[in-house]
Amino acid sequence: MMNTSMADLVIDLGALRHNYLKLRSLCAPGVRMMPVIKADAYGHGLLPAARTLAAAGADYLGVGSWEEGRDLRQEGIGLPILVLLGVLPQEAQEAVGHDLEVVLYRRDVALALDAAAGIQGRKARVHLKVDTGMGRLGVAPEEVVPFLESLKHCVHLEVLGLISHLAMADHEDKTYTYQQIGKFEEVLVAARLKGWELPLSHIANSAALLEVQASQFTLVRPGIMLYGSPPAPNRKMPVDLKPVMTFRSQVVQLKHLPPGTSISYGGTYVTPDRCDLAVVPVGYCNGYSRLFSNRGAVLIRGQRAPIRGRVCMNLTMVEVSHLGGVQEGETVTLLGPDGQECLRAEELAGWAQTISYEIYCALGTANPRRYVGA
Repeated sequence: MMNTSMADLVIDLGALRHNYLKLRSLCAPGVRMMPVIKADAYGHGLLPAARTLAAAGADYLGVGSWEEGRDLRQEGIGLPILVLLGVLPQEAQEAVGHDLEVVLYRRDVALALDAAAGIQGRKARVHLKVDTGMGRLGVAPEEVVPFLESLKHCVHLEVLGLISHLAMADHEDKTYTYQQIGKFEEVLVAARLKGWELPLSHIANSAALLEVQASQFTLVRPGIMLYGSPPAPNRKMPVDLKPVMTFRSQVVQLKHLPPGTSISYGGTYVTPDRCDLAVVPVGYCNGYSRLFSNRGAVLIRGQRAPIRGRVCMNLTMVEVSHLGGVQEGETVTLLGPDGQECLRAEELAGWAQTISYEIYCALGTANPRRYVGA
């Protein structure tokens, strides 16, 4: 089948719904689910992802910024929305005004949210971030109770729960993960003994939801598995996940090259024999990494065609000598299935020594998205 565009990025919302329901089946009874759709839903599109997940039964949505939350509210999304990165003091009015819940880890932000809520005649709802071992955002475990106690005069502030994040849940050795969960439980118990109910406390990411039952608490926050990738490469999955993103292009020129021909910038590949070379109009401006140069492959007719030479800004060259008779205009699959073969984001990530998250974000940000399966 011939492509009709230079770069065709397709998001299958039916696959996203399928993955959500599979992950929901891993939750213990009564546990709520917060799909993480920050960073424009990992490049898959914030609003289409939110609508799909809301219709599938999501309890919450997790976004990165208050602007993402605002955009969802303006499009009629009524689910509780948590701003995972928190806000700055000057953003408190907007966050409260759009009825967004906020991850909290600074006292000045707490005061700003309380003041904003007082002015607007409503409550500011927050989830206090605890750094149990990620070494990133959050207050230290021993500071949680004093921090909470300092908020008692903030009458317009409602602390719904504690939140933390697991640093190594995707590792086979779960020792560190259980240490983090243990610290989280200790802090939760200590805070509740002081009278804080904290009904919506949560720490589980995709990997923990998959393999650590003790991490579920009352809410879980799956991310990468929603989009069809395991939290770690080569991890055996107990549920069948479908790829949500595919990326295709076409052959714009076919060249028949003699031995000794230098391909692309720097001459990093020289043809050892006669070579049929297909030029594909996709490059790093499309989020297709330059690190794929001389490492990666694409699919043509369900078979792999290796990348030759450096990936350019707008073009990538692949060898098709072994395929025989490839024509200009034929479909090239850069991510996703073709026949019995499939290029998954984890494999592309391996070529670039990164993770599937970056592959999705890069491709989804750089290309117009086409949606199917709504």
